[in-house]
Amino acid sequence: MRKLILVGIIFVFAIAVFLNFKEEKEIRVRIIPNSDTSLDLEVKETAKDITVCYLKTAYDEEYNTFINNINSTKREFENILGKELKRKVEVEFGNHTLYNKTYNNSAVKNTEEMTLYVIIGEGKGSNWWGTVYPEFLTVNGSEEVKYESLILSIFKKIKGE
Repeated sequence: MRKLILVGIIFVFAIAVFLNFKEEKEIRVRIIPNSDTSLDLEVKETAKDITVCYLKTAYDEEYNTFINNINSTKREFENILGKELKRKVEVEFGNHTLYNKTYNNSAVKNTEEMTLYVIIGEGKGSNWWGTVYPEFLTVNGSEEVKYESLILSIFKKIKGE
């Protein structure tokens, strides 16, 4: 009888763990500069600031809504980014395998995740990357970067205005 109760408890516990287990999906961003020259790295930093502002505007706590917001505005974002940087820019968004890395003192496993790529020029420089979903990355520094005039049309499209 005790064995049956123990098996029942283990079974109930296993079901509870299974029902509460939720695979956490991520969305990542990578910005790849033309090269590693100081000028191209400055352009990458500007692209990062504009991209973070864009992603904050598109952000939604619901995964599929966030993905739809990015998909519906990525071409407009690519055009605005190219004009602002005065460079050839390509924006891609889709599943991509990111290999084992260390990020914020944590190991990032080798997984396939949705990734927003911003490729500047030839895209042969050292990339910047971060995770923007489920937790939105933070911008280093004390000043908030604002590009409202650059993304006003994208913001209006996302919000349905």
